[in-house]
Amino acid sequence: MTTFFYFRNILFSLLLTLCATVWASAQKKEAHHYLVVLDLSDRLLASDQINRDKAIIEAIFGIFEQQVRKNMMIYSNDSFKVSLVPQEGGVDEHTYTSGLYINMQKLSLPDRRTRLDQFRKELPQRLQQLYKAATTGKTLSQHFRGADIWRYFNDNLAQDTRQNCQNYLYILTDGYFDFESNRFVGQQGNRRTDSQMITRLRKSSNWRTQLAQSSEGLIPIKKSFPPIVVQVFEIQPKSKVLDEQDLLIALWKKWLSETKLSLRQIQPRGNIDKITELLE
Repeated sequence: MTTFFYFRNILFSLLLTLCATVWASAQKKEAHHYLVVLDLSDRLLASDQINRDKAIIEAIFGIFEQQVRKNMMIYSNDSFKVSLVPQEGGVDEHTYTSGLYINMQKLSLPDRRTRLDQFRKELPQRLQQLYKAATTGKTLSQHFRGADIWRYFNDNLAQDTRQNCQNYLYILTDGYFDFESNRFVGQQGNRRTDSQMITRLRKSSNWRTQLAQSSEGLIPIKKSFPPIVVQVFEIQPKSKVLDEQDLLIALWKKWLSETKLSLRQIQPRGNIDKITELLE
C-alpha cells in the first residue's frame, strides 16, 4: 500500500509539473487580438445592413477561433472584442458589449473550451440585442446621431488594443466622419476631425491633387499604438457624385498613413459572401 501511495504521489507531481510547463509555454506564444469597431450611425438604415454587419462580425470571430485552435487552445493567448464608435445619445457601450469580449489568456486551462463554446453560441443573440437597442424607434436619418470615428481612434483605441500583441482592427462604417454638433469638431486650417471637407473636395475636378496637399484632409493622430493592422469594411457613398467612393477611400488612406497605422484593405459595400471571403 505504501508503494502505491509513493508512486501515486510521484505521478501527481509529474502531472503538476507537466501542467505548469504547458501553462508557461502558453504564456510565451504570440498573442493575436481581434478588435471589431462598429459605427452605429444612420448607415444602419441601409437595406439589410444589420444582417450584413452581424455576418461580418461572426466571420471575424471565426478567424479568431481558428487562431485559438491553431494554438491547440491550451497555448492560445488570443482575444476577441467588439467595441463601439462614440455616439452622442447612442447605446450604453458597457451594457451591450461587456459580453462581447473573450481573452483566452485570462482563462484557466480547464475553462477554455467551455467558455469559447459558450461565447460562440451567445454571440448572435448578443449582437441582436446590441443592434436592436441601436435602432429601436429610429427610422429616419435625423433620428441618429453621427459616430465620432476620429474621437474613437484618439481616445479609445489604445485601451481597446493590447500591448505585446499583434492587433487586428476591423472597422464597420460607411466611411464618413460625421456627427451633428460642431462643438465636437477639431479644426486646423482645412484639416478637421470630421469629413466635412468632402463637400468642398467633391466639387473639384482635381480633388486628388488637392487632398494630397499637406494642408488638406483629416487631422492625423499623434499617439503611439501597439502593432495594429487595420481593415475597413462597408464603405458606402451617400452622394451620387461619381468619385465619392474613391474620395472616401483616399481620405481614409491618407489619414491612417499619417497616423502611422498599417492599412491592409478598405472594402466598399458589396456582395456579402465576397466581403466575408476577403476578411483576414
